[in-house]
Amino acid sequence: MRSFSPNFYRFGQWLVRQTICRLYRLRVRGLEHLPPVGPAIICPKHQRWEDIPLIGAALPPPLHYIAKAELFQRPLVRELLAAWGGVPVDRERPRATLSSFKGLLPLLQQRAMIVLFPEGTYVRGKVGPGKHRLIQLLLRLQGRDGLGLLPFVPVGLTYRRQGLGYEVEVNLGPPLMASGPGQAEDLTRMLMERIARLCGGGG
Repeated sequence: MRSFSPNFYRFGQWLVRQTICRLYRLRVRGLEHLPPVGPAIICPKHQRWEDIPLIGAALPPPLHYIAKAELFQRPLVRELLAAWGGVPVDRERPRATLSSFKGLLPLLQQRAMIVLFPEGTYVRGKVGPGKHRLIQLLLRLQGRDGLGLLPFVPVGLTYRRQGLGYEVEVNLGPPLMASGPGQAEDLTRMLMERIARLCGGGG
């Protein structure tokens, strides 16, 4: 599988800003809460497919997206997703999920920014429950090979219809951290509460 290409990512970021962002106009707030360097886990609200390219357009650094493994089944799509920073996760098979999360360790050691949608799927009209198992797997990587505590950055996305398009508010909050996997449920609950507030109380 093709490896991540920063130049290809920058091209994709530029392309989204020149196309999708003409219909979905971005207003980004709270960029001061984004760590100046990674590693960091970016945790946005998830309600539609546009969330994925719009987060990439809104945040300056290259991002790596945790995505369901089914998206990587077609060869051409697999190559594109990998070059754009996609990381496959098999949510149906716990052993495969754990293996793919171990593959995140080198990225985190290289100070990568990882995007995890904590709801795990689209939830429209409200903020759904977070999937604490995925966050627990990330917390298990802390302390390995010098990796310190990971900051989890909550991000609200709010879509407002404007004319033929939308205004999309991307709102970042202060990072949250936890000392270990035993705190995954509490961390997930706090993240979802912050995300709801950053969305204005809903989705």
